[in-house]
Amino acid sequence: MTTMIEPATELVGPSELRVNGTVTKEPRDEVTREFDAVVLAIGAAAHRGKVCGLTLAERGRRLAVKAGAARVVVVDSPQLAATLPAWAIRGRDVLILRASDQVVHFPLIDAVRGGGARIAVTPEGEYAGAIWVPTADVADVLAALAADSGDAGLAGRWRESKHAIEHVHGEIARHRAVTRAERRAATKMLFELVHKKDQDGFLSKYLFRPVAYPITRLFLPTPITPNGVTFIVALLAIGGCVIVAGASYEAAVIGSMMQHIAGYFDCTDGEIARLRHEGSRFGQWFDTLTDEATTIAYLLGIGIHVYQRHPEYQMYIGWSLPIGVAGSLVSLYVIYYYLIKVARSGNSQDYPVKKGGKLEPLAQLLHRDFIGLVVFVMAIANITEIAYIGLCLGAVVSALVLIPEHIKLRKDLASGAIVPRAWS
Repeated sequence: MTTMIEPATELVGPSELRVNGTVTKEPRDEVTREFDAVVLAIGAAAHRGKVCGLTLAERGRRLAVKAGAARVVVVDSPQLAATLPAWAIRGRDVLILRASDQVVHFPLIDAVRGGGARIAVTPEGEYAGAIWVPTADVADVLAALAADSGDAGLAGRWRESKHAIEHVHGEIARHRAVTRAERRAATKMLFELVHKKDQDGFLSKYLFRPVAYPITRLFLPTPITPNGVTFIVALLAIGGCVIVAGASYEAAVIGSMMQHIAGYFDCTDGEIARLRHEGSRFGQWFDTLTDEATTIAYLLGIGIHVYQRHPEYQMYIGWSLPIGVAGSLVSLYVIYYYLIKVARSGNSQDYPVKKGGKLEPLAQLLHRDFIGLVVFVMAIANITEIAYIGLCLGAVVSALVLIPEHIKLRKDLASGAIVPRAWS
């Protein structure tokens, strides 16, 4: 079977190069040429057990698609392997990826993609299950695969004759997954992908990710998509915002609790997307815009709640609420201007916050997770007035800090000091 896909979206970073037993670093450029992919998935292990909701064969296919293969064929029988010579397109490289007995991920492909013949090896020097076949070798390689349906023999011959350059794959690249114990270990390895070490704040790392873990495990074997989980987040958060706008103490607690619980599901949608290779640009924007819209709606809901509870202060609350919303909207405009014009990303966490800079503590305080937890605690303590004041002040201060940065960004874009990234 074949699958037509969009151009590659994964950037290729530095790799390790092994020549005559010596490991060195070799920088490589992103591969833009078209290539096809052959995913070897012969045997029961490739189709029987699942790891993070996918069989080994399906994971290999999705990985090849995400990596940018123009066509992908999953070879699940010797009979299909015999048809490979007729499947090749002249002038196009081929990626051979073994998914018969192992979980595979991007660093395995990154280790081989590039010009010339390349073989992925483990840090210990063993063949790892990925081969990049240049155009000149495609016919011979596919004929060899048609004869014996395996890649190990080909890799062994190329290594012995030094026909190919050997590259050591990076972390979270592969894991054997034939037995139940191996699949559990492979699952544990893949879950390392859900941690955003450079972006997760303290609460995300020590509270939201751990609590979201069983939720993610629950959804992975189901047909529910990441966008479906985001829709659940939207329902919980919007429902919480509507309820919290009520005048009673119970309304504030229940609404804030729903908003807080939505934060755990908000971790889950991205985790499923990464673990099942189901991420998309639409999904990224759907997720982040849901977060921002419900955060502003939460400010409105808390403001309406406080407005009803304190008739004597309604004049002040009446004019402070639009100011707080305006501050939030200005901040969002600045952030998304950068994301669209410069970063070409739908992830608000890609807005640059310098470590140790003035924006770092503000970014942590205004993070959705922090807001949801703190306001929930304040609602239980029956001090939603303080929560409302904090939300309004945070929105205004955020806008005042970001506006000068936005003005500077526009100047830098006009002068060419900052060059926007290309859309991937």
